[in-house]
Amino acid sequence: MTMTRQQPPYPRFGECISALAGAIDANKTGSDVGRLAREGDFDWERLDTVIADLLVDSSATVVGDPAHQIFARWVSSVLSAYTRLVLGVSLDTLGRNDALPVLVQHFFAPAGGELLQQVSAEIPGPDLQRLLADSQQPLQVTFEWLDCAVGGPVEKLLYPGSTGSARVEQEKVRKWRTGTDIPSAQSVKLFYRRLIECWKPIPACPVWLMIASALSRLERQSATPLRSLMLPYAQGSTPPGRPVEELLSELVVRVGQTWPELAEPGRQLWHDLRRTSAKQPGDQERTWQQIEALERLATTSDPEGRTSYHYSWMKGRWHVLSGQYQEALPHYKMAFEQACYRAGHQVKDIISEASCLSAFLPKERVFLKQLKHAGITLGLYRKPEAGSVLEDWELDQLALQLPLEFPACGRFAECQQDLADEPIQGWLFIDRDAISKLKPDLKTPSRVRAVHSADGQVRRWPQLRLFASFGLVEQVEDLLDAGASVDDLDSSNASALLCALQHAEQTGRREVLDLLLDKPHQRATINAVTRRKQLTPLMCAIDLGLPDVVETLVMQGADVEQRALTDSQSPLYYLVSRLSGRVNPTRMLVTLTARMMQEPDLVLQDTLRRFGVGVAGAFGSNSAALRSHQELAIAVAKALVDQHVSRQSVSKLMRIAATILDAGANPNASHKYPVPGRTPLMLAAESDLPELFDLMIQRGGDPLRPDAHGQDSWQIARAFQSRRVLNYLSRSSC
Repeated sequence: MTMTRQQPPYPRFGECISALAGAIDANKTGSDVGRLAREGDFDWERLDTVIADLLVDSSATVVGDPAHQIFARWVSSVLSAYTRLVLGVSLDTLGRNDALPVLVQHFFAPAGGELLQQVSAEIPGPDLQRLLADSQQPLQVTFEWLDCAVGGPVEKLLYPGSTGSARVEQEKVRKWRTGTDIPSAQSVKLFYRRLIECWKPIPACPVWLMIASALSRLERQSATPLRSLMLPYAQGSTPPGRPVEELLSELVVRVGQTWPELAEPGRQLWHDLRRTSAKQPGDQERTWQQIEALERLATTSDPEGRTSYHYSWMKGRWHVLSGQYQEALPHYKMAFEQACYRAGHQVKDIISEASCLSAFLPKERVFLKQLKHAGITLGLYRKPEAGSVLEDWELDQLALQLPLEFPACGRFAECQQDLADEPIQGWLFIDRDAISKLKPDLKTPSRVRAVHSADGQVRRWPQLRLFASFGLVEQVEDLLDAGASVDDLDSSNASALLCALQHAEQTGRREVLDLLLDKPHQRATINAVTRRKQLTPLMCAIDLGLPDVVETLVMQGADVEQRALTDSQSPLYYLVSRLSGRVNPTRMLVTLTARMMQEPDLVLQDTLRRFGVGVAGAFGSNSAALRSHQELAIAVAKALVDQHVSRQSVSKLMRIAATILDAGANPNASHKYPVPGRTPLMLAAESDLPELFDLMIQRGGDPLRPDAHGQDSWQIARAFQSRRVLNYLSRSSC
């Protein structure tokens, strides 16, 4: 089935950004916005850059604050809402001309009206009723408002006289008033500069001139009366009617009713191609013939190819169920391209299946990166903090998901060779007994050893790191005496010291750890962050809960401000959370249970993926089974709390806190998660830890510093009924 490339029903992100950039006259020569508009590229970095540079930052040079901040928040909010809509509602049967009127009236226009309401609330300007009236020119209304502010026609104030350049400038403004011309962003900037020179600053002036200009440009491009649609939302009311999601879904059904010959065969095929349902002999040939027959039928019923992604997806899945992995990939590539900005939540399933398949096959990183970019843009993956969009560990994690996505019970009976039954590169099952019998190479103490795993795979680790991981004291001691370097890292950036810390925390045995702590380490080794789990020796030492270990690491150069773990915590913030769980185990139990019963957010999903929880799925979001069994979630949470309480000591954690504070840890360090802007001091207030709170106050903690929501330590303590911290604050001079 060959289809010509057509516009998807949803305008692409790039198209939306381009339209908005054009409205505020922010298009720049050589920017990426044109490419984004043409191609709809799911490159989250390029999208973020264009939004920041082209939309938000460029507008700031004209309108200043607070309008810039309002606009930035609005752009972020609208993009998030639009992403949810694109991912949530499938527009299988619709073309662009079908969907766009509904989107304009019930999504884009309301969003524009809400922006005007927000701006008007903080920056009073022209009357919104008049500004958005179809009978009025937006610029005329805005200039009349400005005339009232200056006490007469503003162009005569700024350009007095009737000849020469004054006459030219007056005529320019008159053309703006009538809407004959629309001032550029630079013209608005220069006009306001002239106003300041000749009269006085009116900060609202450039804001509303930019808004009026944007409204004028948008109306020139649209056949829809945008301003009248915006008006009720700008006035803070919502017209009666159903949500845009319902209206679009209803339209899809109504248009789809004209293709009854495709509906029932399509449903039957999807039933027969389910990934987990048992297949009978002959199903392989029968379903392929049915796919081809349905595709041929669609060339007549659906000549524009609106449903074509279904047939590509069916073919891809059919090949996987047949064990034909390489043959499946081109169909998944086609399905992904055809489904974007059309298939709603089914895009998530296509990305999931295609990602697992691409990771399983060699030399498919280009497509896998494209899928990862799309997943980030659609809010399925957390945005990387830095570095490559696709890390090496993700190849293993995603490849491991393929047998879970397509279990053996769902494959065709005719499937002969199935790669999902073969060991997957990177999955390590190390035989501990074999390691304990392995003799260290003392002639080459820093040698990298081949580690043969139980599944036949081979990994190469520095032998000191290998033996330290298993707490093998004699081997580690011999290697150190022979001159083995403690600074050698493995491919994941883990040192022997970090592995010894983990072994001590898991077993309670610290013999190997003490051997390594006696040796000087380079600062780079002490502060090395593992690539997958984002661990550092200092964070592992805090988990271990032994003050002397932390003191040694700090003496050897551990950075007490270095962020680590998957949610980018500072050591002090992490220490406060550990102490909170020890002092308030009941509260920790309630919190953990609640988190397990909720849909995981992107940070938690990323954590589950990084820690290799196979059942978490390709996106780390497969937690429905746990959420459906509350008693299991409670049992798991209780086990974790009991383990934490048994291993940690309040007095030892307080000593660790003093150590890292004395080393320069910042009690006011801002964190992004779980609450933006929260600091270690705020967490101590929330957790009702007055001794630690006082310790941080003595080290410069600011109880009046607000988080991103404007809440300071006083307010946080009140909200969480932290009586002891409130008593401390009341007695102190804070």
